[in-house]
Amino acid sequence: MWPLLRSAYRSLYARIVFIYLASMLALSAATALIAVDQFDQLGREWLQRSQIHMARQLARTLREPLGQGLDNDRVRTAIHQIMTINPSLSLYVLDDDGRVVGAYSEGACGLGKQVDRGAIDELLSEMPMLPVYADMPCQDDEGVFSVAPVTFGPEASRGYLFVRLETNTQVSMANIWQTSGITRTLLIATGVALLLTLVVGLALFALLTRRFTRMTRAVRHFARGDYRQRVPDRIDDEIGRVGRAFNEMAATIEAQVEALRDNDRQRRDLVANLSHEFRTPLTSLSGYTRQLLRTASAADSRENLEAIRLNVDRLTRLAAQLSQMSHANIADRPLTLESFSFAELANDIVTKFRPRAEENGIILTVENEADMAQVAADVELIDHALTNLVDNALFATNAGGQVTIRILYLDADTLKIGVRDTGIGMKPEELALVCQRFYRTALGRERGDGTGLGLAIVSDVLKRHDSKLTLESKPGRGSCIWFTLPLAKP
Repeated sequence: MWPLLRSAYRSLYARIVFIYLASMLALSAATALIAVDQFDQLGREWLQRSQIHMARQLARTLREPLGQGLDNDRVRTAIHQIMTINPSLSLYVLDDDGRVVGAYSEGACGLGKQVDRGAIDELLSEMPMLPVYADMPCQDDEGVFSVAPVTFGPEASRGYLFVRLETNTQVSMANIWQTSGITRTLLIATGVALLLTLVVGLALFALLTRRFTRMTRAVRHFARGDYRQRVPDRIDDEIGRVGRAFNEMAATIEAQVEALRDNDRQRRDLVANLSHEFRTPLTSLSGYTRQLLRTASAADSRENLEAIRLNVDRLTRLAAQLSQMSHANIADRPLTLESFSFAELANDIVTKFRPRAEENGIILTVENEADMAQVAADVELIDHALTNLVDNALFATNAGGQVTIRILYLDADTLKIGVRDTGIGMKPEELALVCQRFYRTALGRERGDGTGLGLAIVSDVLKRHDSKLTLESKPGRGSCIWFTLPLAKP
């Protein structure tokens, strides 16, 4: 599950949606906290506003009892009647400095506590900014209150009647949700608005990233070699300008690639023409040389003619490989996949090379462990590849050596083919270079054999078949070159 989410998060749309959802959740949480706080303040403001004159009314009722003192039967009787009517109230008498001198709540708590005179003066002003909070004498938190000036005691001391309006200092949102239709309607409307914002945002992000998706798809196809890919650039914004820049770059690259293809095509035609022109006189020279060798009697003449023949053969082989490379058109020509028996192809190639192998004293064989297994490949190109591998192996092997074509199953869907020789081998540092065109190993240059084209052709052929060469070699102990081909499906 986690890898799937991580893979999905790599897309631009997923990242935008993730950031958008996180922002929406954070905004919703902040809005909810602010709403709870504001509802709490609104409830307290409404309570204080609706009962702001309560202390004044109660002061009229308690004027005569308080005139006799703060603690007498008339005061207690009056306070008891008030608390019976409204048990949520708590009454206190404050002196002129705001200190509690009379407390009429249960247990007479709060005596001696100090109430902020600034809050009292604010509430008694002409236009107070509600809600006005003050520290409650019997609690450690703030609350709303009502206050009115009073006189108390025989000395007519000036002070204040302080009425605490809340039983609980916090307004319960659960109670508001259960009892307030307006609150419930507002919360439902807020939830619906957030949901619609989320849906609209996701749709807009999808429309926005769709252009990026098209551009990404075009770039991916372009990277795979489809140089005709272009992206729409009708809208003049940042994405449109990037699209136009990509289209201009793609047009330039397409023109350059087409020019390179034309140059490569001309080069192949030139190589093909040259190789054809070389082969005709070389074939004639080879024929005349062989005739002279059969009739020559002097040893020096035979040695000179033999040298001519070897050089003519080498030039003929080079011309054949140049012709093969130019006419194979490996990079451009479409693959013609067909089902054929690889063992039959290997035996045909062995038959073609056996006279040369016997002439040089080399044993050329096929070891087939896959019977008549059918592969799906371009038979002409695979013939080129295997021919070059056997040709290279014969040139690298001395008299008395052995060249073997091995055919075996790699797994249920793949055939593994190897060409093994007991020849001169290659150095480890040369293994990564031998597939480059015209590269010749050090031992090959010493022998004066090879052209550096054989393995390059084989590598190109196998790349077209989604396969590659695997080389195993040690100097003086021979080489083995492996590759794989898919088995043909019934």
